[in-house]
Amino acid sequence: MAQRSESVLAAPTEKLRMIEETRHDIRANHPIRTLFHQLTERGMGQLNLHDPDTIQYITNLLTEFVYTENMCRIKKEFGRREEYLFSMLAQASSTVSPSLRRDYYKHLGDLTLFNLGLFPESLTYGHRTVSPEYYAETGRRSYTIVAEMDSSSRGTVLYRKLSQQFKQCVVGLNWVKLYISDPFYQFMFREFEIT
Repeated sequence: MAQRSESVLAAPTEKLRMIEETRHDIRANHPIRTLFHQLTERGMGQLNLHDPDTIQYITNLLTEFVYTENMCRIKKEFGRREEYLFSMLAQASSTVSPSLRRDYYKHLGDLTLFNLGLFPESLTYGHRTVSPEYYAETGRRSYTIVAEMDSSSRGTVLYRKLSQQFKQCVVGLNWVKLYISDPFYQFMFREFEIT
């Protein structure tokens, strides 16, 4: 009996996955991808950033986060959504599996880039005040960690660029936010049933 309880205790805790898989419900040829690509090109173009890999990555990020469940992939112990950046970082740093750890840090980089670019006011809303500088540093560091862990040279280069150009990507997304607020794009979102 003692052996049995030891084996239960020795079972890996990562079997209880605390980061969910991303939903891929928007097909590759969906018009919203084209719209986000055009908006991202325009936003990054304002900063003379014309790197196609970075633009495509941010386009995919915007498309992926159309579904809010994809923004809330990191869970607490009992399956509830984790809300605090510090707790997400703690989970990421304590994860043993390299691929799972990479997923955590990639998600953290994506989440911080998205929030700083489109919803910076959410960092100072209510009782949850987070320094934008801390948030940005967490995003940059997360992409650096992913670049170091990535096995493909193309992925390594992309995540290094995201880390090094994090601030410019945030400003580019600020431009995207301005475009999204335009009445024409509001009409397009209604047409695509995105609102």
